Amino acid sequence: MIQTSTEIRSAYLKFFQERGHQIVPSSSLIPVEDPTLLFTSAGMVQFKKFWATDTPLPYKRATSCQKSLRAGGKDSDLEMVGRSLKHHTFFEMLGNFSFGDYFKKEAITWAYEFVTRVLEIPFARVWVSYYQEDEETRNFWLDYLPEERLVKLGAKDNFWGPAGDTGPCGPCTELYYDFGQEHSCGPGCQPGCDCGRFLEFWNLVFPQYDQQADGKRIPLKRRGVDTGMGLERICRIRQKTSSNYETDLFRPLISVLEKISGQSYQHPEKTVPFRIISDHIRAAVFLVDEGLVPGNEGREYVLRNLIRRAAVSGMELGLNEPFLSLLVPAIVETMGSVYPSIKQHQELICRVLREEEERFQSTSEFSSRRFREYIKQEVLSDRIIPGWLAFKLYGTLGIRRDLLAKLAQEEGLKVDWEGLEKLLSEEKERSRRTSAFGENLEVIFSPAKVSETVFLGYETLTFKSHLIGLFRKKKDNLLQAVTEATAFYPEKGGQLGDQGFLIGAGFRFRVIDTQIDEKGVIYHLGDLKEGKLEVLSPGVELTGEVDKERRLATSANHTATHLLHFALRHLFGPETRQAGSYVGADRLRFDFICSKDLTKEELKQLEQVIQEKIFADTPVKTKELALEEAISQGAVALFLPRYGEKVRTVYTGDYHIEVCGGTHVERTGQIGIFKIIGYTSIGKNLRRIEALTRLSAVNFLNQWLEVLDKSAALLEVPRERVYERLEKMIEQLKEKERQLRQAEDLVIQHTFLKLVKEAEKVQLPGKEISLVVARVKVWQEESLGFLADRVEAELSPAVVVVAAELNQKLFLVIKISKELAEVIAANALIKVLSAVIKGGGGGSKTFAQGRGAKEADWELLKSKTREFVETYGKQI
Repeated sequence: MIQTSTEIRSAYLKFFQERGHQIVPSSSLIPVEDPTLLFTSAGMVQFKKFWATDTPLPYKRATSCQKSLRAGGKDSDLEMVGRSLKHHTFFEMLGNFSFGDYFKKEAITWAYEFVTRVLEIPFARVWVSYYQEDEETRNFWLDYLPEERLVKLGAKDNFWGPAGDTGPCGPCTELYYDFGQEHSCGPGCQPGCDCGRFLEFWNLVFPQYDQQADGKRIPLKRRGVDTGMGLERICRIRQKTSSNYETDLFRPLISVLEKISGQSYQHPEKTVPFRIISDHIRAAVFLVDEGLVPGNEGREYVLRNLIRRAAVSGMELGLNEPFLSLLVPAIVETMGSVYPSIKQHQELICRVLREEEERFQSTSEFSSRRFREYIKQEVLSDRIIPGWLAFKLYGTLGIRRDLLAKLAQEEGLKVDWEGLEKLLSEEKERSRRTSAFGENLEVIFSPAKVSETVFLGYETLTFKSHLIGLFRKKKDNLLQAVTEATAFYPEKGGQLGDQGFLIGAGFRFRVIDTQIDEKGVIYHLGDLKEGKLEVLSPGVELTGEVDKERRLATSANHTATHLLHFALRHLFGPETRQAGSYVGADRLRFDFICSKDLTKEELKQLEQVIQEKIFADTPVKTKELALEEAISQGAVALFLPRYGEKVRTVYTGDYHIEVCGGTHVERTGQIGIFKIIGYTSIGKNLRRIEALTRLSAVNFLNQWLEVLDKSAALLEVPRERVYERLEKMIEQLKEKERQLRQAEDLVIQHTFLKLVKEAEKVQLPGKEISLVVARVKVWQEESLGFLADRVEAELSPAVVVVAAELNQKLFLVIKISKELAEVIAANALIKVLSAVIKGGGGGSKTFAQGRGAKEADWELLKSKTREFVETYGKQI
């Protein structure tokens, strides 16, 4: 009997293989060639263009078990995880697909056969929903189940897609497992209800339409079938568990978590954190395995958020030390045979998780202190943290939702989550970047058939073709030209798009950028330098000319990133690997995961290794290989859009092999010079190197030689003695600064004694205080604060206001004794005085500072200070 997750995976793929389907390995969680998606969220993502274009097909039927993630964007299930019995961030989706081949009848028949004959699920327990306008699907299902278990639903439930903003979509029909009347919410309960009686476990989608960027739906070039069966859900049904978390996919994780926490998963108050941790750790493991490291933007932020949410849930189980890495072996044991890379990268995954947890714990301790400081300064109505303050805590201090909720709970406060959400949505809208294919396009004319553009740019930089599509971007009025074939390389994999010209009878079209969409269609973005728009008609013949020098410079930089990758792995171990890149004609940027921070000497060594390989002038060759063959030869394979087909493999000499679709030089000698111009740490274990090659490197070195020569002339020494001369001048400057500080200390001491002596005594109800309001002479802002502190400490209880003119501004410092600050608050007084000095400022109840115009009315400032002290002093 098929029951375990491993058996179900295998049985599904075998069943459809026997029915003519090609087994296609899971694609990456990172859809690098699809600008519409943050993560691969469904099995159909890698096949989108097979339905939407006339591109030649490698197969008409496919089946896969796809790694999927829904933790960002419109498909996110993040907030439901833990409280729901069935939702996850990371999950596996079993699917079978048809591209212009079989359609609804076969898909429904095979679904029935697999459920009843292979999985042996009693079909009396199965209900089916279908799109309300799809009578054809309804009629096919009536061959297998009675009409009372057929439910028609609207578009919200039974019209699927697209996966992203554009792409294939269509009606769908879903299979539900009925757990029985005892789980019902009442009479009329049916599929589509969230009460828990019905579990949707298989969605059969029939892609018929292609949704455009403007929201319009046009008929697909190839209608077909796209099904998705959640492995976690079908395991729950077959293994007869109360939720997905009791299946063999999660139970080993939960057992380890019970052991290290000493808590029971069965405890009603602990179940949710157990589930959140076991879900999020799986997602984090697979994201790190694919080269991501925690960060503050995009996918890296999603990863950071998942790790930190899991860590916060761990605190609810009493786990206050890093623990997530202890769960990784259980995931490797459960899934390593299916996804062997997580076993290969296990050590790296553990280290990234552990260090991010450590970073979060130190951050959360700091955030906790700042949270309490902010809360004490605000008057909270009804013990509620308002949305604007939650937004400030969230955005300014970086206190994320889970930690904010935890800290608020500890203080007996509630959070205005709706107000926070509104402000976050407004912020997101302000900062939203529109992608090249998400903008509103005017269609001048479009291709008669949509096919993947034939790319010729590996072999030639000039070509002849025909214009088949023309669009205008309404935002900047740029044109987008589509040709049958092109030698212009489109931006992808970190490499920028080519520039050049499209030339034909009566026109000269300047290409300023080249882009590609998820269907494989290449767009030439630019404008007409010669000719009129009317000349650009469908089918017009043209010649394309790629900017040769720019392509060569870009290719040199791309090959240089391969040499850099090789040198890093050669010097610091194979765990050092790429995490991202930018390859332009002017420069390159290479982000990489490395546990150690490189020293200046190591960077020099890195440059030396690369330069030696450049001077060796080794050949750079490419081959088309199956991925498995490339990896067996030792190829580095990262950021692949999909696996299983032929991949372009780049051989740099006999020492480095990398799977890469970019353009490259023919020999390393064409790179000329490699010069590192920047090295930074951009995250825990995440480093960045910026470098130049060829003429850019020469120009850079010449510029610095010119700076050196000018410095030598200014210092009146030879070039080789500039450093020596500067070193001596710095020593002299430090000595003068020391002497100046001594002089200033004497001035401050004198001023201190004068202010103490001349302090005014103010009689308040039951208390006499000292009041000092004075303009003084100091040389730096810090001295002003130091002086105010000393005077207040000597005269306490006291109100001290001192000001000094610095850099053409009036700097103001207020210091108030602690016993007075609850009534005569410095941060309240600075608001009054800011208006007088026509400036601004802020601070705490005991200390505040501000700055304004040096011509401020000093007498008015003194009178406002006395008025403030006397008015509020009456409350003491």
